[in-house]
Amino acid sequence: MTIGQLLKQYRIESSKTQKEWAGNTISTSYYSKVEKDQHRITAEDLIALLRANNIKLWEFFGKLSQEDKIRYDENRDIGEAINEAFYHNDKDQLKDIKNVIANSEIADKEDQLLFINAVIALVGNHNVENLDEKDRIELKEKIFNISDFDENKLDLYCNLMTLYDLDNNLLISRRVITQFRYSGNSNVQETILAIVINILFMCIEENRYKETEFFIQAADQISTKPNLFFYKNCIFILKNIVNYHYERKDEYLNKARMAIDHISSLGMPEYSKDVKGFFDKYGRN
Repeated sequence: MTIGQLLKQYRIESSKTQKEWAGNTISTSYYSKVEKDQHRITAEDLIALLRANNIKLWEFFGKLSQEDKIRYDENRDIGEAINEAFYHNDKDQLKDIKNVIANSEIADKEDQLLFINAVIALVGNHNVENLDEKDRIELKEKIFNISDFDENKLDLYCNLMTLYDLDNNLLISRRVITQFRYSGNSNVQETILAIVINILFMCIEENRYKETEFFIQAADQISTKPNLFFYKNCIFILKNIVNYHYERKDEYLNKARMAIDHISSLGMPEYSKDVKGFFDKYGRN
């Protein structure tokens, strides 16, 4: 049974019209074509549709034909669904997706399970310590050896940078920035800027100022947009600390202080306090 056929079966059993069943998830006309297998529904829309109609994700996938299940599991939509669930801190949805992967026949199932376990551990408090030591070591090795990152693994690396020392982070970060620096995807740009911020903090802490040039240039190539303003503001602070290291001009320190005040004004006083502590410690190095 295909995804479209199974959706239709559930809808009919619920005595709902296509319009009622699709709700605000996707358009009725598009959903009609999904039922007829004329269009393929994304993982994100499928999960939203099932949740809106109170259907458990794994219950649904358990009724699919094995061939259709494998075909679905192997495409990148699973990664998109993981990203969406992580963004919304939806641990239950992530666990549902994990069940889908665990009961599939995809070739890289163990790697996928390792990655989603890490994502589940990071939900809420972003604390990789929730993973057991064996998984942390294995995950660290696998991320380091990734040759072609996707959006899901890019986010994961950003949250796991503390697993690596600066030299390893420099290698991985250069690799991912080279791959994604010209991406127009807003979520990818946000993650790249977050990675740059982490790297700049590390370089300044370890007095490795020469290493910052590549990352500052990469950040400058990303246009400032409203959703990126916070990240750009943080990079502005760190960039001025770097500038002061090379040119002892008080204007750089004043610009950094002003940007730190902006963070507090934007409603993040605790983070502003942390950045100010960093500035006070390293700003005049």
